[in-house]
Amino acid sequence: MRSAPTPRDAILRMQPYAWEPPSASIARDAGVPEDQVVRFDTNTFPWPGVRLDSLPPLVLNEYSDSTYSALVAQLNEYTGLPATRITVGAGADEILDLLAKVYIGPGDHVVQSIPTYPMFRIVSEIAGGLVADVPSQDLALDREAFLRQAQSARFTWIANPNNPTGELLPLDFIEDLAARAAGVLAVDEAYFELSGLTAVPLIDRHPNLVVVRTMSKGFGLAALRIGYALAGDEVTRALWRVRPPLSVSVVAEALAVKALEDREAMRDRARQIVRARETMRSALTELGCEVRDSAGNFLLLRAAPHVAPALLRRGLVVRTFPPSSLAHDYIRVTVRAPAENARLLSALTELIG
Repeated sequence: MRSAPTPRDAILRMQPYAWEPPSASIARDAGVPEDQVVRFDTNTFPWPGVRLDSLPPLVLNEYSDSTYSALVAQLNEYTGLPATRITVGAGADEILDLLAKVYIGPGDHVVQSIPTYPMFRIVSEIAGGLVADVPSQDLALDREAFLRQAQSARFTWIANPNNPTGELLPLDFIEDLAARAAGVLAVDEAYFELSGLTAVPLIDRHPNLVVVRTMSKGFGLAALRIGYALAGDEVTRALWRVRPPLSVSVVAEALAVKALEDREAMRDRARQIVRARETMRSALTELGCEVRDSAGNFLLLRAAPHVAPALLRRGLVVRTFPPSSLAHDYIRVTVRAPAENARLLSALTELIG
């Protein structure tokens, strides 16, 4: 019997993304009702950024505007950059994939810190790149080592703030990195709405700089898959060459436009999360936990091996890390609504208090 063709070597070598289990299966395994499962592992906001019933009737039997002109107009107002510098994609992950398709080829030197967002490595290795990891020092970026590696790299990835550590790098370091990087520098600002710090003002001075953002976090639209890139004209034109047509649905675009039209509501939700993060951090510190500073909507804390499984049995899902990770003895917890945060703190008090 004939066998299927063998995938490319790069696909066989790469480590695929480990998807989080759905809440329904967690509920079954934990023996709790599904509505009692709380996702402290996904870094999403506890409130949606817009309601489905806020949409007007949409034409669903025809293809929509492939330029996403309504969404790009709102992003222009929000970011201050013209349409010629904005690329829309189906989530930030599609933007990362487009960047890898354009700039990373077989054998290219790619740099990232560790631990960081796993999709950087995945899209790089799919493209055939060779990823060099710069290990963090006490879970903080080794800045000098990272700068040295970037000076010879075809592509450099960095998340600011970083996921999972929450570390926020100052803008002068990002500018130094952009100036010294041999190739493209992609700055993932998924948590910009929480951190308030952006590299966008550096784009005019550094044509190799790309800022990647998502509407999954601060805008509360994770299920819609809306991301975008902000870059100079040359990088943007290159991304447009490989961008698939209409990967963002007309419904997702319309809801994203609605969310961007009410930016003050988004800012209010972000302020609530920042306050809740600091309240949770103080409470965890009082429990005796080692908690990292964070500029995102999550906290990284050191925890004994029994803590995460015990929380899971209560329907409280936190992010854990494999033994090979520098964060293997930590858990990452998303900051959620006050009642959900209180439930987590109560459980942690029982387990470690």
